[in-house]
Amino acid sequence: MRKALALYLRLDFGKFHSRNPQVIALGEMLGRTASAVALKLTNLAALDDSLPQKGMANASRTDRRVWTEFLRSPDPVLRAYEEQTRAHGLPTGFAERQAAFEARQGEMHTSQHARRLGQGFFREMILTSYRGRCALTGLDSPKLLTASHIVGWAEDSTARLDPSNGICLNALHDRAFDRHLMTFDDDLRMMIAPDLPEATQRQLRKGAAERLSMPSRFLPDPGFMSRHRARFHARLN
Repeated sequence: MRKALALYLRLDFGKFHSRNPQVIALGEMLGRTASAVALKLTNLAALDDSLPQKGMANASRTDRRVWTEFLRSPDPVLRAYEEQTRAHGLPTGFAERQAAFEARQGEMHTSQHARRLGQGFFREMILTSYRGRCALTGLDSPKLLTASHIVGWAEDSTARLDPSNGICLNALHDRAFDRHLMTFDDDLRMMIAPDLPEATQRQLRKGAAERLSMPSRFLPDPGFMSRHRARFHARLN
């Protein structure tokens, strides 16, 4: 179940079908058919309030429990994510680096590994949700996109992997957002710190929409946005 959730969170809703290579690979890993995995992904969608289209209504109590547990304690899902990326032959090298780090220097590197793993998983969730485009400019080069935390990684450990705590932004707007030089109002319109130089303000507005484009799921949580906005205003006082 956790393995299915690790894939669900990184996959577009329209790709929950038995012909998808990732679905097929997970089925082989689990000893299940691709159709059974696709059905499980669709059941998970029934629990996802962020989707405009709902999945099957008969999601099991186990499905609901694992979904809730992910937000509270995501480590089992992260381990499933690591297994899947390794099985797909992606150049993550997470497991190999972790073993080497633990052998050489112990817990500090284990923590670094866990952080990299979590950030990689978060990035995949957010970029998928925003269809691989910056929510302000529409920029679609992955090399220039960031999964921006609304409430920072170090600020609240319980929100680190919550997909509603993320926005896909380009590198410039991510930097301004991370430093609370830019935020969004209740209608998700961009607000820029008035103490920035005028030329900088113009650059931040250049090519940017007035308000955030909405993701396909995992809308920005209003509570997280309010906390970010409070930090923005506190910086100005």
